[in-house]
Amino acid sequence: MPPNQVDVNVHPTKAEVRFTDPDEVFTGVQRSVRRALLAYSPVPSVQAQVRWSPPEPSIRSDQVGWQRPASDPHRFPAAGQGPHESGDQPQQPPATQPALSAADVPLLRLIGQVGSAYLVAEGPDGLYLIDQHAAHERILFEKFMAQRSQQVASQALLDPVTVELNSASARLLEEQLPAMENLGFEIEAFGPNAYKVRRMPALLVGSDPAAAVRSVIDDFEEDETPLQNEIEAKIIGRVCKRAAVKAGKSLSFEEQKALLRDLEACQSPRTCPHGRPTMIHLSIDLLERQFGRTGAR
Repeated sequence: MPPNQVDVNVHPTKAEVRFTDPDEVFTGVQRSVRRALLAYSPVPSVQAQVRWSPPEPSIRSDQVGWQRPASDPHRFPAAGQGPHESGDQPQQPPATQPALSAADVPLLRLIGQVGSAYLVAEGPDGLYLIDQHAAHERILFEKFMAQRSQQVASQALLDPVTVELNSASARLLEEQLPAMENLGFEIEAFGPNAYKVRRMPALLVGSDPAAAVRSVIDDFEEDETPLQNEIEAKIIGRVCKRAAVKAGKSLSFEEQKALLRDLEACQSPRTCPHGRPTMIHLSIDLLERQFGRTGAR
């Protein structure tokens, strides 16, 4: 590091130094430590899960260039196929996929955003495509669960929101009010089958409190009532899904970086709370085969 970027005279006993760019120093140390750890904990490859070989070119004497066959059964599945938002149905990973942990995600270098829905990042072993909605769900869920052991931080609404329900939904909400209050909501009756939301969890500030309440009720209407110790986790999963950044939202580069760093810090960064993948991995080997560069190195 150039000497002009370090100030060693900020403490009389030299017990403290100051860097011109402390964030850069932190990132450098973090990168070195993670690379050292990853040398003993390699990232699982998707090669065992996806077989993807380049299609045969279709070229005629009167045709210029390359044409993809009409049907290509080996296409790599796109992240987030189907609805933009991650679904509620848990998806079990293939039997060949090893158990995943936070160490399975290497330190990634952000490249940018594609289609206002996915982040593209480079790792030491290839490219990673990250579903921004599913990733944000996972981040919010783990932050919520970490706060649950203490008192969940909540924030008063400047303009309390009224939620009007039918009688059946109102009964369901009454049953779940204690759990929702434990999670930072303050909801009070406001006339027949109407409720006023006065406070909401600080993690969800900026999202629609009425939509969050309705989504929780919808969840309990559709599914069997879970065990008492599962109710709060179910509510957390639902409100995080509702509050997470949506596909179609353009993020600044700094917002993209923050999302990526927060995901790297998660205990289970590879799936959203409902079991859908937050990312797919395209290895260097896979890319070289797809571009016909096998054996080039």
